[in-house]
Amino acid sequence: MTEKLNSGHTNLTSKGLINDLQIAGNTSDDMGWKSKLKLPPKDNRFKTTDVTDTRGNEFEEFCLKRELLMGIFEKGWERPSPIQEAAIPIALSGKDVLARAKNGTGKTGAYCIPVLEQIDPTKDYIQALVMVP
Repeated sequence: MTEKLNSGHTNLTSKGLINDLQIAGNTSDDMGWKSKLKLPPKDNRFKTTDVTDTRGNEFEEFCLKRELLMGIFEKGWERPSPIQEAAIPIALSGKDVLARAKNGTGKTGAYCIPVLEQIDPTKDYIQALVMVP
């Protein structure tokens, strides 16, 4: 990732990360917004230590926009995985990140969350380009 990594707003709704209701429904209700989310069923599958050995951080600790937090929680993500805990703060600070982790440990979220956080949906041009081998 680079310092100015941002993403366009056009594909967010089609990917299900942020829906129109979340974008339009940014109200001043700071306390009960989490209780109004439509959460998916809980994932009760066995999780390995690659995903469970976290420092105990929460997504809220990354100071993300509420719309992004709403999308994260509505996707069923409750807490950041170890790769996300390590990569997200560095990427949000504008530094490059080179990270390696096993499949299914949250690598995509580790780079997509900072990209989505830094977009400006009022700008009508490409703000980020993500290339993954």
